[in-house]
Amino acid sequence: MMHRIEGNLIFAKLDKGEDVFSSIERLIEIYGIKGGTVLSGIGMLREFEIGYFNGKEYEKKFVEKNHELVALHGSISQDEPRLHLHAGLAGPDHMIIGGHLFRGKVDPLLELTIAVTSFPMKRVYNEKTNLKELSL
Repeated sequence: MMHRIEGNLIFAKLDKGEDVFSSIERLIEIYGIKGGTVLSGIGMLREFEIGYFNGKEYEKKFVEKNHELVALHGSISQDEPRLHLHAGLAGPDHMIIGGHLFRGKVDPLLELTIAVTSFPMKRVYNEKTNLKELSL
């Protein structure tokens, strides 16, 4: 992974085989991120898992084959889950699948832009939604 920071923006290029989540976690540690947002991510993923929240739990789907990552965005907080990512991906049929991203491997590359906030972001459990939601 190559990365660089300018102002509050981190630019990174992940290489084939790197894990999306562990790579972003490394950036969080390197730059001491306490809050932020993944502004964009483009490239390709394989062996990824996405989910749809039905109001009670996530309905998950695992995809083994490479898909074009057409959108990746989300939030970074101090509390678990530190990363909340959503993705849209296109397969060889040009159909888009998407949802909450649980995992994924880069193949052949991923270009990321992350904005770091000047304040910490936290997550607080909401009984009504059954989710740990962002609290500013």
